[in-house]
Amino acid sequence: MPYVLLSIALAGMVASQILLKKGMQMVGQFPQGFPEMVRFFLKAFSNPYVLGALAAVFIGGLAWIATVSKSDISRSYPVLALSYVLVVLLTVLIFKENVSAIRWAGIVIICVGVFLVTRY
Repeated sequence: MPYVLLSIALAGMVASQILLKKGMQMVGQFPQGFPEMVRFFLKAFSNPYVLGALAAVFIGGLAWIATVSKSDISRSYPVLALSYVLVVLLTVLIFKENVSAIRWAGIVIICVGVFLVTRY
């Protein structure tokens, strides 16, 4: 498995979510009316964090394309599930989000699943 490319793809996915959350905190909530929606998207797409999120997901996507060309997707794709784990950990650290015990249990299950898929 091409671990460097897979790591870049994973990092791009995770970074895009964190940057997008930060940017959308600055932009605000999605509005109801059409004119407000247009202003919302203009504001969102001019936010540097949102633009950074788009760049991160693009770079991650390029790395994913290269990964798929070199490895079995049945082994490499489940590794991307670690993005759920990393995003939750980072949102707790950065945004101080509360995560319930049941969600932590789900995170552990994801980690066990990734371990099993990549080892066997």
